[in-house]
Amino acid sequence: MIKHIILWNFQEGQGTEENKLKMQNGLEGLKDKIPGIVSIEVITKPIAGSNAEVMLNSVFESEEALNNYQVHPEHVKVAAFVRSITCNRMCMDFE
Repeated sequence: MIKHIILWNFQEGQGTEENKLKMQNGLEGLKDKIPGIVSIEVITKPIAGSNAEVMLNSVFESEEALNNYQVHPEHVKVAAFVRSITCNRMCMDFE
């Protein structure tokens, strides 16, 4: 299993409830569209003291499944929206 965690902040003025919901639904909706995703969750309500505004917490069957996810057309489409509203991306992948 491969854990794939990403942290972002929103660009100025982009952290609206509408954008958070669209981002969450888009990313979490990939589970049923892309093989190899074990779980995928988007957190948009961090507690005070956090220095990230949104987190993707996901698990993949293998590194190959993660690599396939990265280039899958459904992910590419959602990722384009995410990039348009976020900044300061940090990622960590591990077994």
